[in-house]
Amino acid sequence: MTTKSKNIRFNAIDNYNERMKHLNSSSGAAFVLMKDNKIIHEWYSGTHHFGEGARKIDRSSQFNVYSTRVTYIGLAVALAIYEGYLNLEDRLSDYFNELDKEALGETTIRHLLTRCTGLRIEEDQAWRIFDSGTNIEGKRPDLLAKILVKATGKTVSEHLTEKVFKPLQWKHTDWMTEGKSTLVSDIHSPLDYPTLRLGSNAGDERNLYISARELAYWGKLHLNKGMFNDKQILPKEVFELTTTTQSPSSLPKECPKFGFLWWIKDHETACDYNELASRLPEGSFQILGASNCSCTVIPKYNAVAVRMNNSLYTPPIEEYNYLDDIQTFGNLVVSILNP
Repeated sequence: MTTKSKNIRFNAIDNYNERMKHLNSSSGAAFVLMKDNKIIHEWYSGTHHFGEGARKIDRSSQFNVYSTRVTYIGLAVALAIYEGYLNLEDRLSDYFNELDKEALGETTIRHLLTRCTGLRIEEDQAWRIFDSGTNIEGKRPDLLAKILVKATGKTVSEHLTEKVFKPLQWKHTDWMTEGKSTLVSDIHSPLDYPTLRLGSNAGDERNLYISARELAYWGKLHLNKGMFNDKQILPKEVFELTTTTQSPSSLPKECPKFGFLWWIKDHETACDYNELASRLPEGSFQILGASNCSCTVIPKYNAVAVRMNNSLYTPPIEEYNYLDDIQTFGNLVVSILNP
């Protein structure tokens, strides 16, 4: 394939990503597409913030991925389950003695991983909103991180640094405690000052910064069920937990289905609120963060697609709709892989 034909092949998605970068007021963006374990296209645009002298986005630029980080917590929990420290059917009441046991009821780690506990938990208070396993709610990765420490004595970061980041020599994936030149700033609005979200390095906060390439490698690790560059880094059974549907059978068919916090493309799902593109094949899985950073894994095409942005600004709905955006992005990826 010639360089010219390659450019034509990827023009549509590059132009789309550039347009979305402008619409959601990101200063920088990136896109990496892997096929058959190789990067077939990568694209970088803009700068780390809008200020004078801002560094250009490149392969070492690390974006705060926000909710995309929950799949990292999910993998740490899956490792603990595989090693016998936890069980999917363990009750939350076994780990949170300070909370009302009657409110927690029979709610399990499975409900927490698949976003259907039906609970509202704030500080030392818990109360029930709906019956467990009957509807979908927001994510609570902080609770999973607490359970992990109580069960294993190790933090999310300690588990993953030992078993993933160090063995694979990833240099641009970390929960950041202080600033450095490779970090991409958050844009809260076109007029506000850019910021960095720093915090604990335990792995339980929203301060995970990753380069586009290493997020793609994260997807690749899941796609290949723990195999990386012809070496089995982690047991395949761990990924059979994280990337297949684990939602309880009681969940209505119209609700989206989840693995270990990954959205799973399931033919039975028929809801309007769905981050997965219509053309994504069944068995695909995806995660999306508040800054519009996403990782989409498509086993049918042996592919991983990563998009990075750095905006937390919410434009008027008539100008930008994040569900339409992520679905359009996914369909464009499929159009490249399966014209």
